Amino acid sequence: MAQATRVLSPVSALALALVPVSVSGQASTSARDALIWHWFGDCANNDSLVLEVTFDGKPIYSAAFPICQRRRIDIKPEPQQRILQFRFDGVPRRFGTQYRATGTEPIEGNIWEAGGERHAILLGISFATDQRVLLNTVHVARADSPSRSERVRGLVITTHPTRRSHRTPPNKRLKLTGAPK
Repeated sequence: MAQATRVLSPVSALALALVPVSVSGQASTSARDALIWHWFGDCANNDSLVLEVTFDGKPIYSAAFPICQRRRIDIKPEPQQRILQFRFDGVPRRFGTQYRATGTEPIEGNIWEAGGERHAILLGISFATDQRVLLNTVHVARADSPSRSERVRGLVITTHPTRRSHRTPPNKRLKLTGAPK
């Protein structure tokens, strides 16, 4: 029975970490009206955030997703929380000496929107084996500049914005001005 409790506990912790917390009933009116950064949802035609995860310098996951500013009160919960998932092989002991496994195991990474702020999106990030949660943390993804997190040596999470206004549409060509002939 103790074994079942040990396996269930990390899984329960991960499940609780993935549950969005609604604070709109507790927040003041000014907090609910605050303009914050948000991902996906109704942000499809806006700027994007590029996310990259590397392990010992090797890319293990990359994604780009739309971001936009919305009033906190206008952000509607999605029917199912969006989670970016990926897998890689690693040694759980790298996440802390409390993990005794020294061999390589499949590790699953999960990334979700944990919250929004005036200048950033808070990304919840977890790494787990089939047996336990290895790391549960937050990456502050700034909407106006690159951000970098390294909570475990060699496991680096970076984000950087890509402005829609800075991209040249594919049907537009640059017209170079020069001296008339």
